[in-house]
Amino acid sequence: MTRRNFLALSALASLAAGCGGGGGNDNNAAQVKGIVYDSLQSDLPLEGVTVTIGTASAVTTARAQASSTNLVGSFRITGAVIGASTATITVPGKPAQTVAFQPSLAAGTNPDLALYINIGQVRGRVLDETGKPVKNAFVVVNTAQGSISGFSNTDGTFLIDLVPDGPAELSAGSGSKIATKNLTVAFGINEAGDLTLQVDPNPNPPAPLKTISGKVTSALDSSAIPNAPVFLLRDSIQLETINTDTAGNYFFIVPAGTYAVQAVPGGYVSETKPAVLANPNNPLTVNFNLTPR
Repeated sequence: MTRRNFLALSALASLAAGCGGGGGNDNNAAQVKGIVYDSLQSDLPLEGVTVTIGTASAVTTARAQASSTNLVGSFRITGAVIGASTATITVPGKPAQTVAFQPSLAAGTNPDLALYINIGQVRGRVLDETGKPVKNAFVVVNTAQGSISGFSNTDGTFLIDLVPDGPAELSAGSGSKIATKNLTVAFGINEAGDLTLQVDPNPNPPAPLKTISGKVTSALDSSAIPNAPVFLLRDSIQLETINTDTAGNYFFIVPAGTYAVQAVPGGYVSETKPAVLANPNNPLTVNFNLTPR
């Protein structure tokens, strides 16, 4: 997964015109907006919580002050530290939780953030046998609720979001080399440390279960539509993207939850369908038969 670089769709797009206030006015520092969600409450936006990045902080917008451009749970921070990659979220009367995000903040305006509390994140780094970082290594966290996957960055680091708490197995692979580590996931950031790849004694291990999959075809003649972008959405936030193969097939590996799948091939009318995954051991099939433009 790294479900890295969340691309803000409807909710976060609305923040462009404004949102909850924040501290600091350093023009050489970072500015960032976003929304805080509670995974234990079906990703409910949280009002009146404090978001702190470095020494700058803001309180998320309350329902009574919300508007179409100042959404419930939204915040805006100016004067944040350049290079920051974590935010501390404090709900009144409860212990603070620190969550990570990617990419790190740069000077000026940054991409909007979707920050989730009461859910786990797994962070670490993939190295080769000589200790050099491995980019684009496949990283997967296997839990009782399903598998969540991503890829390592150019510096070998990875961040896997939305991981259920509890026992988990973390694996990384590149070519015929793998590394595996067991861990217990808690809410917030879970540091996995370095995963050093070794030659895989079993070069053909069982593949992770494809929990949501389907086929994209043309309504004109039912032929497959290859290389069609397919998006996995959660609360209108884009979590993952994949292109269909030559036969029009796609798949996602995700835990139980309420999702939507959107197919947007060029030359066709795009379509979005609900995908409620109650049990990862009972995969969903979501097919698309799209009308040419």
